[in-house]
Amino acid sequence: MLKINSERARKVIANPKYIKSELSPIMKRFPGDGLILWVGLEWEGNIVKNLSFYGELGDAQKIIFESMASLLIGKPITSLDTLSIRECEAFLRDRNSEAAFEGMTDSDENELKKVFTWIRQWPKHVDAKEYHFSSEKGPFHTLKLVDKIREIKAFLNSPEILTLYQNLARPELVDVEDLTVYIHAPYSSQREKSLFEELHILGVEAFQEENLNFIPDA
Repeated sequence: MLKINSERARKVIANPKYIKSELSPIMKRFPGDGLILWVGLEWEGNIVKNLSFYGELGDAQKIIFESMASLLIGKPITSLDTLSIRECEAFLRDRNSEAAFEGMTDSDENELKKVFTWIRQWPKHVDAKEYHFSSEKGPFHTLKLVDKIREIKAFLNSPEILTLYQNLARPELVDVEDLTVYIHAPYSSQREKSLFEELHILGVEAFQEENLNFIPDA
């Protein structure tokens, strides 16, 4: 059962701004089987102008979609490529230490990931870029936290990683602590565990840090 901890999340459920009560002509139907959902995405130049949703949605889905729209509207459309479910949840926390809600099922979370992946396919203003960590920036372990996050997100969004995780939910950065990187990625089957190990090896090679440690946050 879903437990709502955040007052901000309760307000979003009670008075949604981006979840509509009527279907709009600009909306597209989500092709997945587990969720009845239409999404409207509009952009001008490189900026998201509107993001709206309509469908049969549970409270967790409403919270995530409302947060997603709040975080993206007015921002470059390329922000879609790095936005994660966990960032959307964290956006509506009252306190940093307590999650906005608890109890979302694995099936609901997996379905949301599919929606995120689907929406990312719409705009193709920029292609995924090959990633190369420049030695001019100095050793990775000496970078500031914000720079480490930016570099790791760019690495995770590179064609090599997208190809590695083809047909699976792609890895998403959760947190960085010194040389320990927490990554949300599929990690149930032996194949998924092998993929994560390959991801770790590629990260060590890319950042030239033999002590770099990737921890799965599945």
